[in-house]
Amino acid sequence: MSTAPAAPSRLHRRRLATSVALGCITISAIFQSGCLGLASNLMHAVGMDMIPAEYEGFEDAAVAIVTVTDGSQYSNDIASRDLSRRVGEVLTRKVKKIQLVRDDLIEQWRDTNGWDSLDFQSIGKGVNAKQVLAIELNGLRLRDGATLFQGSADVSIKVIDVETGNVVYSRSLDEYTYPSMTGQHTSETTETRFRKLYLSMLANEIGRSFHPYDLNERIALDSKIASQ
Repeated sequence: MSTAPAAPSRLHRRRLATSVALGCITISAIFQSGCLGLASNLMHAVGMDMIPAEYEGFEDAAVAIVTVTDGSQYSNDIASRDLSRRVGEVLTRKVKKIQLVRDDLIEQWRDTNGWDSLDFQSIGKGVNAKQVLAIELNGLRLRDGATLFQGSADVSIKVIDVETGNVVYSRSLDEYTYPSMTGQHTSETTETRFRKLYLSMLANEIGRSFHPYDLNERIALDSKIASQ
């Protein structure tokens, strides 16, 4: 004896109709000017407005950061040491499971083999890294005239696969300038503080090659006060 399927209950039909109606209202609301903020917030919550990383090979990898400046061929100068540290901090926060080679191990290798050595593959092998992030910082200046601090430098970055020696990623930042619009008066901060700020901003810019980021936050950074 066959049994006819039970008809949906009135409550079930009402819930279904309500769900469909709410869905239609929500879709319609998104396209209304008053609800664009809500749509933007929803996109941000799920990461749809993030700029993707250009290179994702640092996840779960042993990485050595080597910064070369105009003066680092003779010793580990302040700018190279500070920039390597700051880039490492960014990558540690933003890249999952990255394993950074300790700075002191890299310094020991270069002490032994010479600071003028730019064989990044050999450095990587010497410190048991899988990849080397090589940063070349040239022509660093921190002043625009006698009374303004405004940093500028030519920067190139490349990632070397230690096993093959191949460059697997590269990027150039020609005349990276911060602040980009106008400098800060020398009466408002010191050169030491400004150098730290400039290298911090540069480290963040370098790091964006390797992790997703919000473009709006990047734009807002230019208003950061240099005296902090």
